[in-house]
Amino acid sequence: MQLAFILAEDSGGLGINALAFISQLISFIIVFVLLWKWLLPIILRTLEKRQALIREGIDNAEKARRDLADATARAKQIIADARRQAQDTIDRATKNAEQVARQIEQEAHIRAERFSQQQVTRIQQEANRARIELSREVVNLSIEAAGRVIGRSVDSNDNRRLVEEFATSSDQARNN
Repeated sequence: MQLAFILAEDSGGLGINALAFISQLISFIIVFVLLWKWLLPIILRTLEKRQALIREGIDNAEKARRDLADATARAKQIIADARRQAQDTIDRATKNAEQVARQIEQEAHIRAERFSQQQVTRIQQEANRARIELSREVVNLSIEAAGRVIGRSVDSNDNRRLVEEFATSSDQARNN
């Protein structure tokens, strides 16, 4: 203990206890060595794991950002392709519709022409029937008139034949 008093006296009145200081220093060194040997490696491993986890998170975030950029570019390309295909489909549909419209129009013209021709043919047939009927009426009237004018009875078959020949020749003259 005298050593402690001597050190205390030599310190110049600061009141430092050298023995306590040395014992605390030795305790600090022992704790420091123990911490350095066992606790520091555990802390360093934990810090390395956290650092690796953070680095992995940053790498994953960067990869996700690149993937998102790639996906966005692919989506834009897909949308552009879809728009182009839609426009092509619309163009084809428009061309097909125009072609169908032209075909329908042509068919309508053909049907109208056929109908017109059928009507003209029907009108001509009706006109021919009317002419034939008119010729018969003229023949009958002519025979009757000739019979009254002549006053004698000529064979009616001969009269009919003569009048029909006259009517036929007059029809041919009118048609030519």
